[in-house]
Amino acid sequence: MVAEVFAGIGALKTAFDIAKGLKDIDDTARRNAAVIELQEKILSAQQSQSALVERVHNLEKEVAGFEQWEAEKKRYALTDFGGNSFAYALKPEASNEEPSHRICPNCYEKRQKSILQFKFRSAATGRDKWQCSGCDKEFEFGHPQPFQPRRVVV
Repeated sequence: MVAEVFAGIGALKTAFDIAKGLKDIDDTARRNAAVIELQEKILSAQQSQSALVERVHNLEKEVAGFEQWEAEKKRYALTDFGGNSFAYALKPEASNEEPSHRICPNCYEKRQKSILQFKFRSAATGRDKWQCSGCDKEFEFGHPQPFQPRRVVV
């Protein structure tokens, strides 16, 4: 980015030097050639400036995205839901009237908020199965329960 700034400044200085030299040119052909060269230098400087403005705009958008994520991630806390199963849970004081929910730890690390969706409770383990709506990863929450077959009463 600094190189583009110096290139743009250099192009403007060259254009200024060419303009100063125009007053001393008597020959129409040389003057026309100098005018064309001056126009090319001005166009080059304008293109450099336009590229720099676009780059600054993109960087400002990127910084705004980082700042927005920093604010959003402070609303969640990494929580152990039993059996060493972890997810990020919405802090009650940060709910802003949103329902309580969990977000995927994998997506969270990628600066994405993907809400986990409950699927079912496993009869075999007694653990709840959840799925990430963003990356489709499945999670089991809760302490494993020993399997207890059902008794059939006759």
